Amino acid sequence: MSPFMPVDNSLVGIGAVAVGIAGATLLAHGTFVPGSSLFGPVISRAPWSRTNAVALTFDDGPCPGQTEAILDTLAHHRVSAAFFVIGRYAEEHPGLIERIHAEGHLIGNHTFDHARLGMFRGLTYWIDQIRSTSEVVREIIGQPPSFFRPPMGFKSPIVMRAARECGTPVVTWSRRAFDGVPTTPDAVVDRVSLARSGEILLLHDGRDPASERPLSATAAALPELISRLQARGLAIAALDKLLEVPPAQDVPVN
Repeated sequence: MSPFMPVDNSLVGIGAVAVGIAGATLLAHGTFVPGSSLFGPVISRAPWSRTNAVALTFDDGPCPGQTEAILDTLAHHRVSAAFFVIGRYAEEHPGLIERIHAEGHLIGNHTFDHARLGMFRGLTYWIDQIRSTSEVVREIIGQPPSFFRPPMGFKSPIVMRAARECGTPVVTWSRRAFDGVPTTPDAVVDRVSLARSGEILLLHDGRDPASERPLSATAAALPELISRLQARGLAIAALDKLLEVPPAQDVPVN
């Protein structure tokens, strides 16, 4: 009897497909799951035991009308938040950036253009997107943004490397309002008000340049959302205080 067994090519093919599926699943998890640190350190919440607080964060602004309404509500309730701003909007509306900063809120980096197809661009593009926004913010308030949040939360290896080279910690979220699409104030409140201690909550005070969705739901929902969170005994903390993470520093890129 021959010591060599025939190779079943069909089994080899099935195995290759299985490996490919597993690899694609892992890649998708690292890219799209907010809390995945597969490609580098990601902060999506504070440790469970650290605090009885949550953090409010707002993406895709500043946006005249909506950002002011949200700032008015935050001031009324004496609540701090973080605003992950799009650089081109910050450049167009420096007065809003000045107000956000003057009222004690944190400013984060959400890239210069928030391009939906940016995931397919290279390292130089991403470094420029992050650093250009940091420079705009630094020129307005005298310091760079403290954290970076990738558009739509997508974290490819290139995006994460760019963030590392720019010295900007990556912060995503643990719970979202899904107000980046058309919604209602009641839906925003229902989705976010059941947050638990340590969570980073994602809302929007603006929309990305490719979007034309209505913007009023988040600002309308915010007073009730804050009231419900506080009624459950949750403090609303500034993001950097919640995470106890030092602010970013300017890092030169060779």
